[in-house]
Amino acid sequence: LNILTQPELNDLYNLPQFDDEDRQHYFAMSDVEQACVRLRRPSAGIFQALELGYFKAKKQFFSFELADVMGDLHHLARRHFIGVNVRTLSVPSKPTRLLIRQAILSLTGYRDCDASAKQDLVMRMQRTAALSTQPVFILREAFQYLANHRCVAPRYTTLQDLVGRVVAGEGVRVT
Repeated sequence: LNILTQPELNDLYNLPQFDDEDRQHYFAMSDVEQACVRLRRPSAGIFQALELGYFKAKKQFFSFELADVMGDLHHLARRHFIGVNVRTLSVPSKPTRLLIRQAILSLTGYRDCDASAKQDLVMRMQRTAALSTQPVFILREAFQYLANHRCVAPRYTTLQDLVGRVVAGEGVRVT
């Protein structure tokens, strides 16, 4: 079930591409955010600041190569992490990245789309499907629901599967 075009998918799920103005905006940190970042050693703190900026932009978490984010890392080093050499950084370990993500969720008031949240989302999608079984309509309403409930959207393939099941279920219900 293809619901979105490739450009729409890229817009939602690809790593943000910031220009200087975007960097100024998304990498600005409140006092609380700065305090949370400073709790980590500088090499992990800069990654937390990086992930926080990306989360502010897209409400998603990303896996990336250092080469893909060097411009953003240099900006953060100049603005918040003076003395950190970004060329010597390495991506934090998986447990550290998970801790960073939990800290960001806590800072922003968001939550992961766990089993309970997915169940609530499916119920909302079923109500939406009663209005229209157009997959793109159901998906857009799902994104709006997730945003309103401050929940990180699951992967696109997960949403595709949910939309497909909801549309099929609505067809059975109507029949």
